Amino acid sequence: MKCVPGNTKCLASGVKTMEMVKIGLVGIIGILLAVPLRSYKAEYGIYIAVAVCLVIFGYAMQYFTGILSAMEKLRGYLKDNYSYLTVLLKAVGATYACEFCAGICKDAGYGGIAGQVEMVGKLYILLTGMPVLMALLESIQSITG
Repeated sequence: MKCVPGNTKCLASGVKTMEMVKIGLVGIIGILLAVPLRSYKAEYGIYIAVAVCLVIFGYAMQYFTGILSAMEKLRGYLKDNYSYLTVLLKAVGATYACEFCAGICKDAGYGGIAGQVEMVGKLYILLTGMPVLMALLESIQSITG
């Protein structure tokens, strides 16, 4: 499926190329501003890095409407069993939140804290997926047993 401007049903290829270029340019400009300020005063570089992250995150928020409509379509396919969709949404949300927080910690020079945030995020995702794994194992056991 080819993405053309204005096509709201273009979920297969995701973000259009020019929009990704804009996001990349915002990141590069933020770095070009933060690096000289970091040598002057370290806090200013961190503030600019956090501001750029928030701008990019705000820009990404516009894609949530498309994601939510796709989730509604998935919900229709799942009929009354929404628990798997809930697990999927929790895992994706946790992944993005942990990645965002860990990136900010790394930019601030706190790699140890970033590693801990990533580890807790992975453990949370593992814990969130356990009911799905248990249901799968119970289904396999009922078929074979």
